[in-house]
Amino acid sequence: MSGDGWVERSLDLDPHSSAPQLARDFVVETLSAWQLGSWEEPAVLITSELVTNAVRHAGTELTVRLLKAVSEITIEVADGAADRVPRVGSSEASVPGGVGLVIVGRLAQAWGVEKRRNGKSVWARLAVDVLSPEP
Repeated sequence: MSGDGWVERSLDLDPHSSAPQLARDFVVETLSAWQLGSWEEPAVLITSELVTNAVRHAGTELTVRLLKAVSEITIEVADGAADRVPRVGSSEASVPGGVGLVIVGRLAQAWGVEKRRNGKSVWARLAVDVLSPEP
């Protein structure tokens, strides 16, 4: 158990094309262990988008972190490229790229970017009711 009632798990990944699948598997396993399987679909999609962006644009080692509190799950992807801040693109099919963060913004209750000394962290939060998750 982490401080302030948070539980967390993390996974370190290389910037390889297999990273998104490894991250998705990690999310499924973690949410199952936390008995939050009903949140698997949005959490996996958010994680996949954030990890894909990190691999494609940062190209550094990355860490996927899941944090659980009583009423929320936070998905965080940290990489070593502080100068590569993600931008939200267009949701129009005719405009290439940038759709990932549009998807994240639609699924998450909140999301953001935090610059760090040695990189950045992109996070998304899902509001959940641990006592009675959605069917």
